[in-house]
Amino acid sequence: MTGSAAPGQGSICLTFDFDTMASWMGSFGAATPGILSRGEFGGRVGIYRVLDVLNRYAVPATFFVPGYTADSFPEAVKEVVERGHEVGHHGYLHESPTNYLGDPDGERAMYQKGIEALQRVAGVRPAGYRSPGWDLTENSIRLLQELGFQYDSSLAADDYNCYFARTGDVPRLDGGFQFGQPSEIVEIPVSWSWCDFPQFELVSSAYFNANTLASPSKVFEIWASDIDYMVERVPGGVLDLTMHPQVIGRGHRIKLLEQVIDHCRQYPSLRFARMSEVAEEFRARARRASGQADGPG
Repeated sequence: MTGSAAPGQGSICLTFDFDTMASWMGSFGAATPGILSRGEFGGRVGIYRVLDVLNRYAVPATFFVPGYTADSFPEAVKEVVERGHEVGHHGYLHESPTNYLGDPDGERAMYQKGIEALQRVAGVRPAGYRSPGWDLTENSIRLLQELGFQYDSSLAADDYNCYFARTGDVPRLDGGFQFGQPSEIVEIPVSWSWCDFPQFELVSSAYFNANTLASPSKVFEIWASDIDYMVERVPGGVLDLTMHPQVIGRGHRIKLLEQVIDHCRQYPSLRFARMSEVAEEFRARARRASGQADGPG
């Protein structure tokens, strides 16, 4: 269930956006104790429940960590690393790159601030980035490449297949969309249907609304059906589940996480993988297909 993917073997990426208070402060502009305590739950309780489940099943995962979380809960972030999981970049204060439209220097500084926090606290330089809110600017992929990132997980142009993110797209209003050129950044796609936050949280803001408070059985039906589809029809595919310790860490939802892992384990053709492993394997396949030593071809 872990290790390098065999031919035709699918990959399940369990990913956790370890936002804590950063999401409420950075994305929603919250500063009051009641709202911030929901993020604190993720750093005090939820993260350890998630880590314990992963440890019990011996499953690797990827945690996207804002620099603010690293500064606020350093011991928890260090434990993520000590237990063998990957740490990815998720902004500093959970900022969307779209806050820096037309300001590539400001966007670059945001990335660098997050990198510095993760290096200072956890001793890691992240290979991957996930945008809070899953959006990018026209400069994001170029900047990520210049900063040495290997992959991104913010876009949704595919579902079960990785691809190379492009630079230079032009969304023309007439004459059709102008596609840019592939970069060297591997894109591991996301989907809101594979995210716990809109399913389970209660949020009303100018930027995001969620009021489902869904039953875990409903979410399991969605996730399990998409896992089944990939196994049956997209051999060698990648499914990227996005969860948050402050969300999935509640008791009845932790049981959902366990149920999903058990569902995946019934398939010999699936393995659990860190996102950096999936990205490097995709890059290696692209190199072999192109006959080149490096690059997307």
